[in-house]
Amino acid sequence: MMKLFISEHSNAAIYEQIVSQIKNAILARELLAEEALPSIRGLAKDLQISVITTKRAYEELEKEGLIYSVPGRGFFVSN
Repeated sequence: MMKLFISEHSNAAIYEQIVSQIKNAILARELLAEEALPSIRGLAKDLQISVITTKRAYEELEKEGLIYSVPGRGFFVSN
């Protein structure tokens, strides 16, 4: 299970911190192809941030082709 750390002292926006950490985990093969990511609501709750922020991070990762969504099932790491 991946661990994300949000720094309030970072110059990067929270969603950018999430994108960066998930992207690094995928590139380092800590997250493997077809592996499920936490739900948007679950991640928001765990990090104590807005659902909108996690949704934006996942949308950004999806735009970059690093993850994909399956309606009703969630988000997964792309091949």
